[in-house]
Amino acid sequence: MTPSELAVSARALHDLVSVDGEPGGMLGASPGAAPMEVAVCTALEHGRDALVRAVRSSDTVGMRDAVLALLGLGPGLTPAGDDFLTAIALLSSLDGSGLGLFARVLHDVLDEQPGRTTLLSTTTLREALSGRVRAELVDVLRSLAATPGQSEVQAIETVRAPVRRALAHGHTSGTDTLSGLVAGLHLERELRGSL
Repeated sequence: MTPSELAVSARALHDLVSVDGEPGGMLGASPGAAPMEVAVCTALEHGRDALVRAVRSSDTVGMRDAVLALLGLGPGLTPAGDDFLTAIALLSSLDGSGLGLFARVLHDVLDEQPGRTTLLSTTTLREALSGRVRAELVDVLRSLAATPGQSEVQAIETVRAPVRRALAHGHTSGTDTLSGLVAGLHLERELRGSL
């Protein structure tokens, strides 16, 4: 995919996640959320923004700090921060990815901080670094690969069904993972230019 095609795909995915996704994680707090949820969602936003800045500038210390800020953040067996990182880890595993430095940092943090998150999340992140994820996420990637040459409106229609299936995973896990995919696609476009 060319940089402009990556941008169209990322915007289409972002639009669908924003409309159909579940708040309470990477999309921000739910309406009327308790103070703890608001605090967690604010921390997720700060971690996401710090990670994007660090990856853009190839700042390994900043990446490490951002990964540590996100790792294990949020409730559940796969916390929201981990789901977000999983999608970027998956993109880093693709041939020619510009996210190789991120992958090395994440791998090192997982080795150095084995109890930082749940065993399920640690396993999921390690598998994503090797290109292995849930089938629903693979289906989203396949549908995104079918969007080159399409307008954003056409791309939305192409990816709508697989995105909805992926969003149905867990309470916010699908939303949080696809939010990471949106961020990762934008980073790929900026770092590599094409995918």
